[in-house]
Amino acid sequence: MRHHAYFYAGDTEKGIELALGFAERELSLPVSGNPDVVVLRYGLFSVEDARIVCQMASRTPVRGSTQLILLAVHRIFHEAQNALLKTFEEPPEGTYLILVVPSEGTLLPTLRSRMLSLPNYGRPTSIEDERPTRSLILGVAEGFVMGGKKEREKVISDILDRAKSDDPDEKQGARVEALALAEGVARAAYAARAKHADPELTALLFDLDRFIPILHERSAPLKPILEHLLLVMPKNLIQ
Repeated sequence: MRHHAYFYAGDTEKGIELALGFAERELSLPVSGNPDVVVLRYGLFSVEDARIVCQMASRTPVRGSTQLILLAVHRIFHEAQNALLKTFEEPPEGTYLILVVPSEGTLLPTLRSRMLSLPNYGRPTSIEDERPTRSLILGVAEGFVMGGKKEREKVISDILDRAKSDDPDEKQGARVEALALAEGVARAAYAARAKHADPELTALLFDLDRFIPILHERSAPLKPILEHLLLVMPKNLIQ
């Protein structure tokens, strides 16, 4: 079980490298000379470009059952993002999409909510580099992923306490932390599963794929989502 759409915000070439590493290691797609790995670069991504990409996504893979469409764009019209929504929400089976943009602020919340942040699948230079490490986990997620039961309960409790605040900024901060927590756990889980298949990790990623889009909503029910996450988290995610 894996998510179907990802984004990378930052340097274009680094984003492309990470995306190709993801194709090789997570999708088992060779990237050299493979017609099922499509890399498209745009200075300005238009509505017409979006329509063409959606048509490409609907095609059957050439060699096997899996294909990746990688879009590296410098600027993208809001109308073009809206045109991508349906495809990024539910692409055909076996089709994966990765969008590389200069910054996350480029993305409309509606399109952003359909994607996960791209896991760190750059080509490793040593066995040590292949291990899931702290660098894969951001901010609030680190204490949750690497901690024991009490540490994890405290992370959840702190977020929920902030969410009850009368201060709008404090409430919004709690929602941002909840989203960061879920995405950080997803990164760690994808990295762990790259080393070994585990039904517990597959179940966790299935839940996260449902939760993360909901957490982008202003009215997201934080308490049941975070408490469920606490229950289904593996004891030792980082090994």
